[in-house]
Amino acid sequence: MPTQLDLSAEPRDVFGKHVKRLRREGIVPANIYGHGASRAIQAPARSLERLLASGGRTSVIAIAFDGRSETALLKSMQRDPRSGHILHVDFQAVSMEEEVTSIVPVRFVGESVAVTKLDGVMTHPRTELHVAARAADLPDVVEVDVSSISELHGAIKVSDLPPSSTYQVVDVADEVLAIVLPPKREVEEEVEEAVAAEAEAEAAGSEAEAAQGETSTESESETA
Repeated sequence: MPTQLDLSAEPRDVFGKHVKRLRREGIVPANIYGHGASRAIQAPARSLERLLASGGRTSVIAIAFDGRSETALLKSMQRDPRSGHILHVDFQAVSMEEEVTSIVPVRFVGESVAVTKLDGVMTHPRTELHVAARAADLPDVVEVDVSSISELHGAIKVSDLPPSSTYQVVDVADEVLAIVLPPKREVEEEVEEAVAAEAEAEAAGSEAEAAQGETSTESESETA
């Protein structure tokens, strides 16, 4: 059962260019879509920031306004690129029994011997997953146990995740979630060795060309 968060809002009757006044007052315009016509609402920017800090990007949100409450998921959000202030938020109304797809964060747990004993470097190419489930069953996080990675270059992919009876990860099966890379010094040594080998090959080629040139000159001299 996902964590359900609460947001107190109000119906909104300010639209278009006039919403600038709302933003100056610390109020963010928003809309709820789905289950009928869209509903225009507004909420304090501080409340929305607290909501996001508490996991509002992925959790089910109970939005109270106009004497009623609707459950929804955050659909999209716009921020000012300079100030970072929230400009607008869209919510998608859902029922708790409805099948939805949402972005869920990944929590990496466990220790890999490839890191603790082989000095490998753990990297996480993906930190979020797309999950399909009933709204009531959306997980707060998807845990990924990295303790099964025992070798350098070992990885955990989406296909390696254990199946769940309540939700389904819908990302591509070959997507890498965690991988252990060799220590930086080993990578540098491999690069240096490759560069040295290439230089030796070039030098050997140059010597062979020079030797061939000398042979050709000698042959020409003898012929003359």
